Amino acid sequence: MEACGSASYWAREMSQFGHEVKLIAPQYVRPFVKRQKNDMADAEAIVIAAQRP
Repeated sequence: MEACGSASYWAREMSQFGHEVKLIAPQYVRPFVKRQKNDMADAEAIVIAAQRP
C-alpha cells in the first residue's frame, strides 16, 4: 500500500485477514506512475514499486 494518513489503520485491518501488508512511501511510488493520476494507474505503480528492491 502507498503510505498515507489512514494506511496504517487499513494495514492492520488487512493483516487481521491474513494478508501481508507492506507500506511504501509515496516518493518511491511516484516515479512509476506512467500516465494521469487515477486509482488504476496508482495501483499499477504500487505493484511495480513493491517488486523493486
